[in-house]
Amino acid sequence: MVLYAMARLFDKAAIFIAWARKRRRVSAGDTPVKVNLGSGLTVAPGWINVDASLNALVSGFPSFVLNRLYDWSDNRQWYSRSEYISILKSHRFVHHRLEYGVPFEDETVDVIYSSHVLEHMFREEAERLLRDAFRALRRDGLIRIAVPDVEHAFRLFQQGAKEQALEFFFNRSRAGYWNHHHYMYDFDLLKMLLEKAGFAQIERMTFREGNVPDIDILDNRPDETLFVEARK
Repeated sequence: MVLYAMARLFDKAAIFIAWARKRRRVSAGDTPVKVNLGSGLTVAPGWINVDASLNALVSGFPSFVLNRLYDWSDNRQWYSRSEYISILKSHRFVHHRLEYGVPFEDETVDVIYSSHVLEHMFREEAERLLRDAFRALRRDGLIRIAVPDVEHAFRLFQQGAKEQALEFFFNRSRAGYWNHHHYMYDFDLLKMLLEKAGFAQIERMTFREGNVPDIDILDNRPDETLFVEARK
C-alpha cells in the first residue's frame, strides 16, 4: 500500500513538471533525427524517446536513485533491475506530455515512430498531435503509427472471444483506468486523420515491415496492431 501511494505521488509530480515545461523545445541534434513518441521503455539505439512517464523524468538521475525507484515501479513485472537501469542510462529520454504537442522546432526531425499511443488520446487530441508531428518533420520526413486495429477487436467478438474483444474498449476494473482507450481506428479512419494533418503517401504496413529503421526492435503485438506509414 505504501509503495502504491509513493508511485501515485511521483506520477502526480511528473504530470505537474510536464505541465510547467509544456512549451519547451529540445535540441534534436545531428541528422538523422529519429523520435519515438510515447516510447515507454520500448526503445532502440540512437532514438530520442519522448514520454510522459516518471521513467522519462528520472532517466538522467544517478544509478542509486534509479535502483530505489525500481522498487516502486510497475516495471518490475517486465524488466529486471539491471535491465531497467540500463535502458534509462543508455538511451536519450525527453519527459513531455504529448497533449502539448511535439517538443521540437519546425522541420528538425527526420523520422517519427509512435506505437499504441493515439488510442489513449481523444480524437481531437490525436489530430492536434499529428499536425504538430507534421510541423516538426523535415520535408519528405517519415512517420509510422501503430495502433490497436478495431477490426481485430470486432473479429474477436464475432468469433466468440467477447471478453477479450471488449477489453479494447472497456476496463474490467478501476485498476486499469489510466490505460483505457479514448478512440479506436481502422486503416480508413487513421488514413483520414493523417490526411487532415497534411500527410501523403499513406500506406498500410505489416509487422516489422516498412521504411522506418529499427522496427524489428520497436514493433510489437503483431496480431492486434494496425501499422501505417506516411510522408510529409
